[in-house]
Amino acid sequence: MKSATPTAKRGGDDAASEMRVLDRLEGETSAEYAYRCLRYNIFMCIMAPGSLLREASVAGKLGVSKTPVHQAIGKLREQLLVDVEPQSATHVSKINVSAMRQGSLLRTDVEAATLFRMAGRLPSAYIMRLGECLARQREALTADDIDIHRVGELDDEFHRVVFEGSGLEFTWRLIKAASSHYDRVRYMGLVYGFSEATEFYKDHEDFYKRLAFGTRLTKDQLYTFMYGHLNHYVEFFDQMVIDHADYFDFGPVPGDSELTPEITLGRR
Repeated sequence: MKSATPTAKRGGDDAASEMRVLDRLEGETSAEYAYRCLRYNIFMCIMAPGSLLREASVAGKLGVSKTPVHQAIGKLREQLLVDVEPQSATHVSKINVSAMRQGSLLRTDVEAATLFRMAGRLPSAYIMRLGECLARQREALTADDIDIHRVGELDDEFHRVVFEGSGLEFTWRLIKAASSHYDRVRYMGLVYGFSEATEFYKDHEDFYKRLAFGTRLTKDQLYTFMYGHLNHYVEFFDQMVIDHADYFDFGPVPGDSELTPEITLGRR
């Protein structure tokens, strides 16, 4: 069943009017705090794609000056999460479908190769960390009031630990930088009830067993497994576009050629 639609403002409305203000972490700078809050609100669809982003309004909400908010927006712009028009308005970017597909392609190919390489070879300390992460996922999923953002963070943590244990931390950082629009669709599916968080947990259990006990699969079998885990959104994407057509941009990724062929994802 779909969850209640977030009360985000769209179009020319001020996105900060519905912004959720997070608790500030100890030692967190104002710029880090502004970035974390803005990113949270964008990913959770509280600040809807296309909504107007006023630095002064955000600063007032967070109780910081405009300078750290400006710095945070600059970082979000690099990740294609906001559109900044010089001498004009700043908006939360719409979800670029080409960027989403390219991020999905990158994650699927690289993570399938990593799982094939590391099955049965991941150091025991990282196997333990994966088990602890699974326990936290179980706890989060059985809570009376499931925190969708927390579930998403634990999903990322599980995959990050695999890359760290494989000596590929830099690769993980590159993947995350290139898959922001893929992640937006992933969160949107959870927020609007298109996908069930428990399905990801079951895949992680299987993932864990393969890494811990060296369960062998061919490269093609692993690709199919990883494709199914990372690309669950394809099952509901068309409906998502129908329900929220104004959230999506079907043009090229900024900086890409207009002639860039459309990426079609499918099992090998």
